[in-house]
Amino acid sequence: MSVLVPLGGDLPEESRALAEALRRLFDGLGISVRRYAARRHRDPGSLSRFLNGTRIPPWEFVHDLIRDVAEEQGRAPTPEAIELLRRLHRTALACGGSALNRVQALEDELADADRQSMRSAALVRALEGALADAQHRAADLELQIRQLHGHQDRSAAERDKTLRLYEDQVTALLRERQDLMEQVEALGEDLKDAHARRVRAERRCEELERQLVAAEEHGEGENPPVADAALRDAPPTDAPPTDAAAKDAVPRGPVAEDTEARHGLDPRFVFGTFVVGDTNRFAHGAARAVAEAPATLYNPLFVYGTSAIGKTHLLCAIGHQARRARPGTRVRYVTAEALADEYRGAGRGAGLDAFRRRCLEPDLILVDDIQYLPDLGGLHEEFRHLFDELHGAHKQIVVSSDRPPKQLTHLGDRLRARLESGLITHVRPPEQAVRVTLLRRKAEQEGITAPPETLDYIASHVERNVRELEGALVRVRAFAALNRQPMDVQLAAVVLRDLVPDRGPSREEEAARRIIELTGDYFGVTAADLRGKERGRALVTARQMAMYLCRELTDLSPPRIGQLFGGRDQSAVDYADRKLRAMMAERRSIYNQMTELTARIKAVGGPRPDGWV
Repeated sequence: MSVLVPLGGDLPEESRALAEALRRLFDGLGISVRRYAARRHRDPGSLSRFLNGTRIPPWEFVHDLIRDVAEEQGRAPTPEAIELLRRLHRTALACGGSALNRVQALEDELADADRQSMRSAALVRALEGALADAQHRAADLELQIRQLHGHQDRSAAERDKTLRLYEDQVTALLRERQDLMEQVEALGEDLKDAHARRVRAERRCEELERQLVAAEEHGEGENPPVADAALRDAPPTDAPPTDAAAKDAVPRGPVAEDTEARHGLDPRFVFGTFVVGDTNRFAHGAARAVAEAPATLYNPLFVYGTSAIGKTHLLCAIGHQARRARPGTRVRYVTAEALADEYRGAGRGAGLDAFRRRCLEPDLILVDDIQYLPDLGGLHEEFRHLFDELHGAHKQIVVSSDRPPKQLTHLGDRLRARLESGLITHVRPPEQAVRVTLLRRKAEQEGITAPPETLDYIASHVERNVRELEGALVRVRAFAALNRQPMDVQLAAVVLRDLVPDRGPSREEEAARRIIELTGDYFGVTAADLRGKERGRALVTARQMAMYLCRELTDLSPPRIGQLFGGRDQSAVDYADRKLRAMMAERRSIYNQMTELTARIKAVGGPRPDGWV
């Protein structure tokens, strides 16, 4: 069954209400059930049963449908509409009766209980602060009373006149003190009640977790989840193209002249100008091997490392060497962002066919900064198909990123598996000897005269990447020229001491701070709580979610992320990343929370919203 039929009269009211809401939402797409099922890689029969009310869908299906309708209509749904669908979904799950439905309902209850627990903890802290303020105020009033009584040693005539004024003030202060003491008692009662609610909420969370485990064990023998069944029933899409298809994929006409503008290679970046050291020796050797014999040894070649340490240099050097070794080799260098812009401008029909021809035409394709490849209009799926056709036609693929493939979760499991199928090389920040060589070469190019000890000093204090290293040299030279001083070690020490304080927070750091604030708002706690040392169970989970999102949605290094969370070390960030991945795979409630929180962060915006998952 893959069509919509009138809702039967024997449907429960809860299932009928959910199905009617999903049908109204689905009408906004303006396409058939089969076309939507093919677009989302779902089983058409299962999708029809969701819309006909005969099966309750998982929340992931409802969330995907909301997002697709929003993209189709060009406007985001209101929070009220999303909350209405969530209530209908929960009501249908509660009345469904199957073990799978009970598991989903319990996971939703557990997520609500987590939020309630953190709100109770926040209320406790607020009441404790109010109590402390009231106690300090009462102590101040007592001090004022003692000071007023100290004035009684004045002359009798003046004392009788002044005493009445002081007594009135004392009476007013005593009355105010009494009111404050009553407020303190009331706050104490509220504090006890808040503590009790917090204890009950934590006990409720523990009980729900026990029920969830029992329900999952009971439901293991029942029907598999709908998403798994849909994937199992769907026709295979990962089969490599046949030889005939690979030949037909790229028209074999006269080869156009491979001009500088066409292949996109930077003429400065060749192997002769690449400085080899212990931190990049393996990546350099792999790049040399690929350039000499494309598509024979390592295909694809995946190069990753932090920003400005030579990844783009290696990619362009591969292209130059391949064209030099085999004249006529068609090479194309493109960044992920440029590829996305080209795909966005291609549209459909003939424009999309031309985009595919441009991607399939070269013998060697170099894709830089794959972490910025957004999933706009199915670009990830399109790139995966292009990857398969290029690989099947024995064409070399080289990709670079700022992180290994396993951390590029927003690209999807299928595309990540293809990126992991070849050789993965890591380029680390250059060591001291390489940094000195880079500085000496930069000084020769710019005509800078600097003593060797000055270059050694700069290289020992700027370690992260080549861009900052060269910028430090230029800054030292400018400072020396403006002040008419020699470029000695003392001058370099003065300039480099001022270099770090002059740097304001980067866009990535600002984005991380927004992620922390939005995560705190979502769970009802403050950003200071997420950075603090308190280790309540619900607060620890929220803190780990914020760390995971900072690592996924920004380019900050794990040590820098740890510093933003109260000076924690890199091991805490790595543990949060592993813990959240495991929890999302095991608990549907955590997956739903991460989905909603990521959507809120994307709605606010960031340094690279297209690259966010």
